[in-house]
Amino acid sequence: MRIFALPLVVLASFVASAAAEYSCAGPDARTQPPTGAIVVDPTGAYSGSFHNLSEAVSNVPNTTDEHTIFLFPGVYREQVLISRLNGPLVLQGYTCNTKLYAANEVTISHAKAQRDISPEITSGRNDLTSTLRLKTNDVKVYNLNVANTAGRFLENGQAVATIIEGNNYGFYACNFTSHQDTVYANKGRELFA
Repeated sequence: MRIFALPLVVLASFVASAAAEYSCAGPDARTQPPTGAIVVDPTGAYSGSFHNLSEAVSNVPNTTDEHTIFLFPGVYREQVLISRLNGPLVLQGYTCNTKLYAANEVTISHAKAQRDISPEITSGRNDLTSTLRLKTNDVKVYNLNVANTAGRFLENGQAVATIIEGNNYGFYACNFTSHQDTVYANKGRELFA
């Protein structure tokens, strides 16, 4: 019996230390919206929240103040357009560790490729496929996964995850996925960390 007890104690201590390492508390966790944030919660459990990012963006006040949109965990299946805003914007995804994109719990996903765009449209085609279309300045994005799931390039054409047409962008612990031209940084300065 003692032979089995020691390995069980060792195993339990490994599990406990792993759980502590991935604890969703501490200085690197972002699990609650900051004061004054616009909140996105697909479950609707958070009072006054919106069900998707597009709804939240359309409710950003038209002021020069910085505004934050906080997203609770989920896969948001939508194509998002953030047009010109008067002030800075912060997009913050729920995470247990702001330093690791692998800990992200928010994904914005859409499936649209070149083959889905009418052949009569000859300009801006990549923009029209993009999952997250950013057309404003001064945006910081934290802990979001952005995906265009339209499929393989050779079969479907380009399918962009995000297009940036503004200045002063920072992307921190974000993950972008698609099959061709994943991030289209068309204008301005961007930082990816």
